[in-house]
Amino acid sequence: MCKVRIAIDTSILRGDAGLSSGPMKALTRFAANGHVEILIPSIVAGEFTSKPSARIEAVKELRKTLKNLKKTAPNELHKKIADFETCVEEEFDRHETLAKQRFAEWEKRTGATILQPAADHISRVIEKYFSGTLPFGSPKARTDIPDALIVEAMLDLRSQGPIFALAHDSRVADALKTNPGVKVFKTIKALLDSDDFQEALGEIDEIDAEHERANVEKVVKEFLSGNSRFGKSLETDVSRLVAGRTLDYRNPRYDAKEGPDEIYIDSVQEVSDWAFDGTHDYLGEGVILVNFESRAEIEADDPMGDPWHDDEGNLDSSRIVTVSGAVSISLDLDDLSRDPARTSGSEMLKSATVSIDELDDISLVARSY
Repeated sequence: MCKVRIAIDTSILRGDAGLSSGPMKALTRFAANGHVEILIPSIVAGEFTSKPSARIEAVKELRKTLKNLKKTAPNELHKKIADFETCVEEEFDRHETLAKQRFAEWEKRTGATILQPAADHISRVIEKYFSGTLPFGSPKARTDIPDALIVEAMLDLRSQGPIFALAHDSRVADALKTNPGVKVFKTIKALLDSDDFQEALGEIDEIDAEHERANVEKVVKEFLSGNSRFGKSLETDVSRLVAGRTLDYRNPRYDAKEGPDEIYIDSVQEVSDWAFDGTHDYLGEGVILVNFESRAEIEADDPMGDPWHDDEGNLDSSRIVTVSGAVSISLDLDDLSRDPARTSGSEMLKSATVSIDELDDISLVARSY
């Protein structure tokens, strides 16, 4: 049976920088087990393993700001300012190094193929560059050249048969989906859930499939009744994913015609009120997503908000957010294929990896002024 071929754009990898979300885990297993072939344009690999252009520009702006600060700061602060600048740059370099290591490990595990540009790609891109054809946003939009090269690399794959393309970037997706032989999905989950993908995988052993479905239901039932044992680790996951985020909101004390204000989440103090409604999705290859909602008490930097005091009159910078997403449960495929009459949901869950690796929504709970 031919492998299902899947080409991936930068926007998909950047959206899951840890390459660890539930859908990514399932896709990785599909590739590692020989069911799919992952194809990565070389520009995508380069963009993912290097600093984003926005981060490079931010560092440049930081240097300018700190240079101006030195001009007005006392001499004894100059070294502290310089040390801060060095610390930020070193941390960004560390993240870049980790991204390269993470991608190399993922590439090895999945057996991904890195696609090099073909000789005629430049001429095709130049033609679109002057005409403003997608994925260019307008004629002569230089910043869109990398996306155009990615599109050309993916389109070349059609000569060897149909492909699936994963691209969250709207212009890249639109540039691809008008071409025959290319089916475009904006998320990995949407691809794995699609009938097109299931048909492309071909027939599987019906007995094994029946065992998998029954064992998945056992594991989900066990998790819903006993998820408190994972409470601490899941709270840590949510705290990690929420801290550092910036949310838009409207302050009722200000003119509604003005744009939304921003609130920066410094840290998470507590995650509570966990709710699981029982809805779940089996992505295949032993990966289950179980939907959840919770509330989190956060420490926030709200530059536009007035000082807030608690009932005792103490200054209080804490806020409440609601959080929703899915718990990822990764199971051993051998366990799932066993006869359900001889399996235990509790035992299968004990050997599973349970985590929250991405969130669907974070919403600020309004204060009553």
